[in-house]
Amino acid sequence: MGLIDKFDSIIGASFGFEFDQHQAKGIMEISGLKQELDMIEVKTQTADGKYVNTKIPGRAKAGTVTITRALTEDTQFADWVKEAHEGKLPRTNGSVIVYDTMMSPIMRYNLLECQPASLEIGTLKAADTSVTTEKITLHHVGISVEKG
Repeated sequence: MGLIDKFDSIIGASFGFEFDQHQAKGIMEISGLKQELDMIEVKTQTADGKYVNTKIPGRAKAGTVTITRALTEDTQFADWVKEAHEGKLPRTNGSVIVYDTMMSPIMRYNLLECQPASLEIGTLKAADTSVTTEKITLHHVGISVEKG
């Protein structure tokens, strides 16, 4: 078979999020999944007098991930934010799981020491027929990636 078969199962519509042993329901969008490093600029001079600027990797930057889901009677996100704001909940790990077309996990992006920062309810507008959403913003100290 051709190369397309190798990537056929990786589609953007099959994913989920779990945190602290809970599987979040109704996830519509996850954004901000990125790893980033500070870059340190080093300025040196060669033996023949030329100036050379190079960049080397520095510290890993903390990240922010936003998760949007349909608003339902499920209060997992609201409870998590409330506990964090009350100081009752330490940082916990969370995972974004990407599934293949058979719903088998193929990639897991582990958010290390994540903590909720805010919860936002989508716009409520009279006569609007779109789905009302809730959006949680999480801060984390890094991402580890693993297969399956």
